[in-house]
Amino acid sequence: MALLSNVEYLELGRQIARILGSSLEGASSDALRELALAYDPSASDARISAEVFLFHKFLLMQACAGVFPESHVAHVVGGFFAALNEKMNGLELGSDRQQAMEQMWQLRAGQFEQPFSSDRAEFLAASPNAFHWKLTISRFCQNVKEIANPPDIWAGTNSPSQEASRRVTHALNQMISTLNEMNRLHFSGVV
Repeated sequence: MALLSNVEYLELGRQIARILGSSLEGASSDALRELALAYDPSASDARISAEVFLFHKFLLMQACAGVFPESHVAHVVGGFFAALNEKMNGLELGSDRQQAMEQMWQLRAGQFEQPFSSDRAEFLAASPNAFHWKLTISRFCQNVKEIANPPDIWAGTNSPSQEASRRVTHALNQMISTLNEMNRLHFSGVV
């Protein structure tokens, strides 16, 4: 199947950016913020907000890679990044700040890759009531504050990490559902 035009990929990217915005206003963000404060009560709101943003951006990127046809994934993701860059242009950030943000994204994406891959395999094999994304959520906490011997955030029967696990699973399922509908509308029949 032929590729879409750059304008069409940008429009898809804008739609995906809205999914990110919804996630950032949702229960998974709230749960991750609560977990971050439980993990590091001294963490600044700005640091937590940045890590929550990067975490959800990573989840959305993984969902895109899992949903859209392989031949279109790079273009869809490119449209998403272009849409995010449009939003950043409105902030009038200097090139140094934009470059620092891109470097941080690259660093976080690399840090999340292995834990997410392991968690994904466990998620696909686990029961629906299991706590998911343990390694990825633990990595999120380490990104908030690097601790040599981090505490066991999964101890207890109803810890903030367990609530974050439930909320992140729900958010990821919503992302995938929405992206599946977008895929159906734009790429029906594409392999």
